[in-house]
Amino acid sequence: MISIYRQLQEINQNYSNWTGSIHYRRILKLKGIVQPTVVSTEYKVEIIYEPSKHPRIYVISPKLEIHPEKDKLPHVWTDTGSLCLYENEYDVASDLLAESVIVWITWWLYYYEIWLQTGKWVAKGTHPDKW
Repeated sequence: MISIYRQLQEINQNYSNWTGSIHYRRILKLKGIVQPTVVSTEYKVEIIYEPSKHPRIYVISPKLEIHPEKDKLPHVWTDTGSLCLYENEYDVASDLLAESVIVWITWWLYYYEIWLQTGKWVAKGTHPDKW
């Protein structure tokens, strides 16, 4: 398991548009800007990470829209509203957030922008046909 101190260090070294703080010596809170492409919206994103749990990932702004023909956002956990980036069985604690989760957020937002225009989730996933 990679410590939250090391996770924060890696993010500080690799992402100038992300900031982070450690709370209660066990929770890492990160905020940053993600822009999937040069013509994309800039999204403010928050990650709340405890090594014993899956990170919770939220788009703070702008508010994510729902495609006019759909009734909910794709690949979002219904209980928390967190983005769904990977299989539940994946052990994220063994990877650096800077090399995994932050990259995956960028891809999720890229596919979200396509979905918002087309109504089709073109990324792979456990249940891509559902969206």
